[in-house]
Amino acid sequence: MPILNRSEERTPPPGDPPAALADALAAACTAHYDAARNIFDYAAFARSPAYGALQAAARALAGHDCTTLRVGYRMQFWINVYNALVLHAVIARNVTDSVRSLGDFHTESQYEVGGYAFSLDDIEHGLLRADAPPKRGARRPMREGDPRYALAPILFDERAHFALYSACRSSPALAVYGRGSLESELEAAARRYLSAHVRLANGGATLYVPKIFDWYESDFGGTDGVRAFVIARLERDEDVDEVDRRGGRVALKYQEYDWALNSR
Repeated sequence: MPILNRSEERTPPPGDPPAALADALAAACTAHYDAARNIFDYAAFARSPAYGALQAAARALAGHDCTTLRVGYRMQFWINVYNALVLHAVIARNVTDSVRSLGDFHTESQYEVGGYAFSLDDIEHGLLRADAPPKRGARRPMREGDPRYALAPILFDERAHFALYSACRSSPALAVYGRGSLESELEAAARRYLSAHVRLANGGATLYVPKIFDWYESDFGGTDGVRAFVIARLERDEDVDEVDRRGGRVALKYQEYDWALNSR
């Protein structure tokens, strides 16, 4: 699969590629994303100036010196790159039903950034998850000594899972990061996702949680960590009361992830 932002076009790059990418992603969200229903109009986006702007901003990343990124800015930068690449790849690779219809969507959908190629897996697991395997038993995405790892955020934040757009019905919301406090943005993303995908049942005995917690249980400190993370973000007072009456002793059930494309 060719790198999606590799082009012979010689248009002058924007002066600030990370900001240009964030602007292009914001324009795509404003014009084509229905946040309330978590659906995106990919067909209209493919025909729009917003797609051209995203392509141009992505091309500029190829020559951007990522070593100039402030350490505290790296996480939001890579989240924005990831989300832009997902949108770009859905169009460029002609995804019509599910990204899973392409078995290599996450490994072969790539951008060149700062002279290096990065796939979606490289960004999510290699950089944002501190070079953790994408699933149990898999190998790490980056080999020891890989120069790309020098561009990773210093710290891992498990709430990044709720900021990464996956272009499907169970996807976290599409958003641009770094326009405010990253701490508040990540917390808002986590709470928004849990509000839509968590429910308490059986008189408070069972807590249904998103499949993300099953896939990345270790990122949250194991089963007890998952339970504590979710319970701390329950919004309804009656749910909090039910859990309190049980002393926090609730069983976790993982809901299936719906990979169908969230197209309008």
